[in-house]
Amino acid sequence: MRYCVTQITCVIRRQLGNVTASVNSGKPAFYIIAFLFVLGFASMPDKMSAQTKDTLLSSSTLKKMSLEDLMNIEVTSVSMRAEKLTEVASAVQVISGDDIDHSAATRLPEALRLASNIQIAQSGSHDWAVTARGFNGLPSVGGYLANKLLVTIDGRSVYSPLFGGVFWDVQNVMLADVDKIEVVSGPGGTLWGANAVNGVISVVTKSASETQGLYVSGGTGSALNDFASVRVGARSKVDTNLYYRIYAQHFDQNSNLLQSGVKAGDAWDMIQGGFRMDYYPTKANTFTLQGDFYGGDENKDTVPTHTLTNGQNVLGRFTHIFSETSELKIQAYYDRTWRFEPTSGTVPFLYSLNTYDVTIQHRLALGKRNSILYGVGYRMEEDKTTSALNPKSLDMPVYNAFIQDEITLAPHLLKLTIGSKFENNVFTGNEFQPCGRLAWTPNINNTVWASVSRAVRTPSRFDADLTPSATKFQSEKVVAYELGYHYTPTQRLSLSVATYFNHYNDLRSLDVYAPNTAVVIANDQRAESWGFEFNGNYEVTNWWHLRGGYTYFNRNIWAVNPAVLSAGVAFESVDPNNTIMFQSMMNITRHVSFDLIGRYVDQLAATQITPGVPAYTTGDAKLAWHCKTVELSLVGQNLLQAQHVEVGQIEIARTFYVKITCRF
Repeated sequence: MRYCVTQITCVIRRQLGNVTASVNSGKPAFYIIAFLFVLGFASMPDKMSAQTKDTLLSSSTLKKMSLEDLMNIEVTSVSMRAEKLTEVASAVQVISGDDIDHSAATRLPEALRLASNIQIAQSGSHDWAVTARGFNGLPSVGGYLANKLLVTIDGRSVYSPLFGGVFWDVQNVMLADVDKIEVVSGPGGTLWGANAVNGVISVVTKSASETQGLYVSGGTGSALNDFASVRVGARSKVDTNLYYRIYAQHFDQNSNLLQSGVKAGDAWDMIQGGFRMDYYPTKANTFTLQGDFYGGDENKDTVPTHTLTNGQNVLGRFTHIFSETSELKIQAYYDRTWRFEPTSGTVPFLYSLNTYDVTIQHRLALGKRNSILYGVGYRMEEDKTTSALNPKSLDMPVYNAFIQDEITLAPHLLKLTIGSKFENNVFTGNEFQPCGRLAWTPNINNTVWASVSRAVRTPSRFDADLTPSATKFQSEKVVAYELGYHYTPTQRLSLSVATYFNHYNDLRSLDVYAPNTAVVIANDQRAESWGFEFNGNYEVTNWWHLRGGYTYFNRNIWAVNPAVLSAGVAFESVDPNNTIMFQSMMNITRHVSFDLIGRYVDQLAATQITPGVPAYTTGDAKLAWHCKTVELSLVGQNLLQAQHVEVGQIEIARTFYVKITCRF
């Protein structure tokens, strides 16, 4: 059996190699798309009879694609309680697990491309720049960064205090276990705390009770040498209220090319595993315990200067429901991150971080018109490094408390939400982040909302401890004004638009002072940004679902001190003005699905220290055959060019892979 599998894998990889060689030889990309369309529509019936429609409607996959279900999706990222997506007073987009399943994504940053209100640029095989409402900056540690976006996975923050961003290379979530990803563009500091300046990404995985049975998936491709994942879920025989799952996954990816045609040397592999248990002793109580571990080897083509990463985390959460209007939640987690990066100098870069976090929050009703949410939290981050930071190790405690009141001004018509978070950190002391949101819902089809928020980005170790400065680095601050509209004219169509104007103070700058001309990090820039975000979902038929959106962003950054280097603007923001995302999910027959994802990203203007990057249009396609417990899929990524640059100097190539998935 093992011999047969090995031989089949070798044949598939040879064929993919032949396909890749032909499509990279300069033949028009039109033929690739046309070929996939022909394959997909070959199985479409000539006439859509009533019997065929009934067959389609009986498919569990099609039920998941229902827009009516989408319109009833509840989000928790904005108010920390469940509320309908179409009525929330914020710019929120939801990427469902089904959206991911109908995409070409193999890792979390690729799945995030399915939300049109965030901007994503891949800077290498294992590095991404991910932001909301701009301010993707130039490289620091771990590739291109955005330091104003907070990211959580099941309530565990993955924002790094080292450089003020996310190590996207080690966020290797098993996509088959993702229930939804809530993407909030706009400040979220009132509930989420510091660093949720331009947005919050909340990844929510499925409960253990939703992932019962055996799941096995694997494949091979032109960029991915091999990848595989396995998950086993079961119910305890001792106590039937206990559900659990364990999983493991691995991938091995080839190196990309530089614009010069030379290998970038960024090949990498990673293995990850973990578990989750959900216990429901009573209807009112829920206890969750979950954890992950990972290890990776990056830039393998540059041995012995390759990068090693590993980490572990464990999280526990207890929820008690007193009533429909009252709930208590207690959560605690431990997270360890470690990475080793050899450098050209004599001392390699070594970094370790231990995070301990506990949060308690309580929601209760006060009368008939007020819903109060309040809580307290404590986080301790302990890091050690061999870099140029001084001191080499630091304990960073953060204390926080928040309170929010949702006031019903007119039942089922007008709601006002006000609140603030109060934090104390080791760098700047006390910070506060207030917010006010107003939602008017005249009927179930329309919601108009407006908000005013203040949020802060507290200093990272890179900001506070890299260069000596006469002044202490302060938190960056934003005051954001937002106005939005949700419109659902029919059960098949949902539209949303959000506009905003942000004013930033104490923005990070690079200053140089005579006579030693040393560059120091300071707070001598200000900025304004503005734009709008539009997205929609349309269920064309019971078997065809469209979703997508358009985002416009612009900004102006200026110095308030003559010592500021003009190059500091590029250090803070290199962003496209226009981005478009489009996804088509089509169940052609009961057993065949065909999906397309397209995106357009505007040019990145040249700066004093970086060349410009031209605008690009590209797309992915997935053709899948389903039969009972087995799914076989052929996937193409970045199909419209042989290669393109998104940010930096590394080419992102057209790739293909095949995958087989079994569910029992």
